[in-house]
Amino acid sequence: MSIRRISAIAVLMFTVGTTAAVIAVSSPAQAETVAQNQQPNRPGGKGGGLFDKLNLSADQKQKMQGVRDRYKEQVSQRMQAVRQARQELETMMSSPTANASQMREKHRQIMGLRQQLEEVQFESTLSMREVLTPEQRTQLSQLMQQRRQSAKNRMMPGQKPQ
Repeated sequence: MSIRRISAIAVLMFTVGTTAAVIAVSSPAQAETVAQNQQPNRPGGKGGGLFDKLNLSADQKQKMQGVRDRYKEQVSQRMQAVRQARQELETMMSSPTANASQMREKHRQIMGLRQQLEEVQFESTLSMREVLTPEQRTQLSQLMQQRRQSAKNRMMPGQKPQ
């Protein structure tokens, strides 16, 4: 393989990796997704689940589980579609026969699938929000902000927390 082709593949792989990292850092839907997928009364990492910290009533827990159940399959299907399309793009990048326009089209497809996934996650979040009291909503917002800040600090270990 020529140096030019190897360089082009390396640049493409770097671009895809960087894009994925930027999306992971800049997408607040990720923290919300983590909260949505936690089971009631089940620890979600070191500090317990977000919803465990909200002191939900039994009725609220039941309603939250109903929302999770309602959106679980849609989220799962969309996540699988994104994973599959990303795998296809990785395969295309290592293929000597794939051209740039095919890879661009696959990238556009991935971006569309991610948008669909985020829309379902957003709808799920809105449904869960309706179950919470105004005080719990405020508390959840603060907890999510803390979690995002912690994640940001882990991504940039050389920076001092503000």
